[in-house]
Amino acid sequence: MLYFLTLWKKFVSFNYVSILILSILIVSFGTITIHILEPETFPTLFDGLWWTMTTLTTVGYGDFFPKTIAGRCLGMFLFIFGVGIIGLLVSKTVDSFSKYHRLKLEGKIMYKENHHYIYIGWSKKTKDAIEELFDSSPSAKVVLIENLDTSPFDHPQVHFIQGDPSIENTLLNANIFGAKRVCIFADSLIEDSVLKDGKTLLIASAVESLSKTHQKPIHTIVEISKESHIVNFKHVNVDDFVLSYESVSRLIAKTTLHPGTSTIFRHLLNTKFDGSNIHVITPLKEWITYEDAYLELFKKGASLLAVNEQLNIPKFKNLPLQSTDRLYIYCEENMLKTIQKEN
Repeated sequence: MLYFLTLWKKFVSFNYVSILILSILIVSFGTITIHILEPETFPTLFDGLWWTMTTLTTVGYGDFFPKTIAGRCLGMFLFIFGVGIIGLLVSKTVDSFSKYHRLKLEGKIMYKENHHYIYIGWSKKTKDAIEELFDSSPSAKVVLIENLDTSPFDHPQVHFIQGDPSIENTLLNANIFGAKRVCIFADSLIEDSVLKDGKTLLIASAVESLSKTHQKPIHTIVEISKESHIVNFKHVNVDDFVLSYESVSRLIAKTTLHPGTSTIFRHLLNTKFDGSNIHVITPLKEWITYEDAYLELFKKGASLLAVNEQLNIPKFKNLPLQSTDRLYIYCEENMLKTIQKEN
């Protein structure tokens, strides 16, 4: 009895892979041996496998059972050793899933997929941005980075990474080189705009440092609190800036002077009004000038809002388009697909 107890303690100390291999060996042993011992009762290996599995899992349907002493001895061996090993395998499997779920909730599992969006910093704005992203693109995948104990957003398409986003290892755990965009949100807990944007700049610098070190471009979008701070971000090659407080203040001022202005911006930013949204395309080959693009898109049912950063299309209507230009258009999703097919 002491021997069996010692042997069982050794089995329990095995890792998951060892127990899995041992379980496969026991199942294979039972399947092949019972087929050899009683070929008439178990004419095929599948019949032997069926009996072995129902025995090891203690289901015991009784449709197959050994009739010889040798076969019954094999059954007793499976009862004594096999049932315990399979039970241990099930227990280890459940523990592994439980551990994986806990580590994922705590943000300690590296993200290995590609074509995702990285959101750095958690606040209500981040939550709203993720929900808006899923409204516009239901299949989108998001990796959220924040120095919290557990994930603040429970969603199957949101993967949480716990850690300091200004540290290289944290960004690598989010698979930053496989991401489409990296969005850095201003810390809502910091009131001073200089300190707030200073923290954002530190994170943006860490992203740019990785990009330079590995010679891989990373498209970065940052939220800043003061427009005058944009110049400080230029040397870290930030691609897009979103003004938080100043933009809201200016929109309120514009709406005060010209009622209805806010509605226009809500239409541009929200697909729930008429199903349209802002999209980015490259010029078609037959579009030579800004005017060509403007008129052709209008005929197709889309509005050309800007070319690169230029909003005043009529003023530069004769300016030639380059293949690398980015055209910002306002249209429905099906219209965008039609235009992209022609491109």
